[in-house]
Amino acid sequence: MKEEIIDLSGEWISSFIQNNKIYNENVNFIQNDNKITANIVLNFDGEICNYKFEGIRVNNVINGTYFYTEDSNVESGTISLKIINKDFLYGVTTYISTDINSDDVIQSPYALFRNTKNNLGTFNLCTNCVGNSSTCCCDTDVDSPMLLPNEVAAICKELNINKEEFVKLVKFSEIHNDYSLKDLYQMKRTKETNSCIFFKNNQCTIYDIRPIDCRIFPYDIKLEQDGNYYLVYYKSDKCQIMNEDIKNIKMVSYNTRLFLRLLLPYIREWSDKYCSTSLTKKRNYEIICKIEDLF
Repeated sequence: MKEEIIDLSGEWISSFIQNNKIYNENVNFIQNDNKITANIVLNFDGEICNYKFEGIRVNNVINGTYFYTEDSNVESGTISLKIINKDFLYGVTTYISTDINSDDVIQSPYALFRNTKNNLGTFNLCTNCVGNSSTCCCDTDVDSPMLLPNEVAAICKELNINKEEFVKLVKFSEIHNDYSLKDLYQMKRTKETNSCIFFKNNQCTIYDIRPIDCRIFPYDIKLEQDGNYYLVYYKSDKCQIMNEDIKNIKMVSYNTRLFLRLLLPYIREWSDKYCSTSLTKKRNYEIICKIEDLF
């Protein structure tokens, strides 16, 4: 039976990492037989950059190059993608500086999601939760999220507040007498409701700048008894957007790889039992794979 060829033509949204920050692009694919071209628009910290991609598709793999359209001598790179399904592509992008005075070569995970014009998003789904069961990251039984230093700085800047107002510093080196460990922050809770300090009126009030720990839920990182770190999935039978099909769960786990790449230097601290107690006791979880197998 001949395999159905998925038409990739149309509008997509991409995600990649640069300088420890996740960026998004608007990507318009044009497919002509096995030839794939795309116009890419990136908002790089307020500067609009336009790129052109040209690639070849062989079965479910796309390989090609991109270049800065205004001056191809300024920046170019490569993109390799695997077609996961009709709405999701995943792979890697490599940025190569063509500046004679620069030897920059930067590689990043690269994910593309078809733009379906559905603006509902998880935020509106959460605020309209019919069960109001709090069986999610906002649950008072769920451990407070960890924050990277740059996430703390971003919240301070956006809300014009001091970090002491919403986080506490966890000095792991003092807890474990191991000075190779890195210090992280943990979100404070309100004294009145014991909920996240930014969870008000059944809504996350910092949704657009929420930390990675919140973004990857219901996925998490756990240290198992064999000494390996695993990506796990917390089960729930109440959340309206959580799918219990393990095949779908594993496929969607591709989405976490961008975030996990940023967490790699902090894996030990992120999985520390000092900051992770409630979920271990109260939540059933399914192991997806070893963290090392993702990269």
